[in-house]
Amino acid sequence: MYSIDLGEFRLDFESAIIWAPCDGTNYDWLNPDWADTPQQIEIVQGDGSASVIGLTGRFAQRGPHAVRILAPSIRTEQGVVEHLLRKAGPPELPWDIKRAAIKSQDFPWGTLLSLDYCVLGYAPGGTEYCLLPIGGPAISLDFLRLDWATVRIYRTQ
Repeated sequence: MYSIDLGEFRLDFESAIIWAPCDGTNYDWLNPDWADTPQQIEIVQGDGSASVIGLTGRFAQRGPHAVRILAPSIRTEQGVVEHLLRKAGPPELPWDIKRAAIKSQDFPWGTLLSLDYCVLGYAPGGTEYCLLPIGGPAISLDFLRLDWATVRIYRTQ
């Protein structure tokens, strides 16, 4: 179990996940034979945030990923969606394309929101966020993907 101290919250999870070629060698994005696999990581804990470095994987999968509470604080799903819309591509990109790149999924610990840059025409990947169910602030995970079913978020203060 991994833990990240975020000040008033602690984020626990079993593993980080990366998308890797099944044969372990063919990193061509057009290769259809990919699967989710656990990623070895190292966590460098800061004061209320952490940097997560992938010890396996390639390119953006390795990070470093800054795990932090968004500032200014965002405490609603709509607020996180608006934050992601501001990050989603150039201003001339139509709003409906940007909005289609943002996905939401509910879990017992809260809501996961992700921005899929592939939908925007960029290389595969996305920036994923989770929203705490107890009215807590949104947490940015950068490109770090977790085993979402094992995530637990605890208030520490």
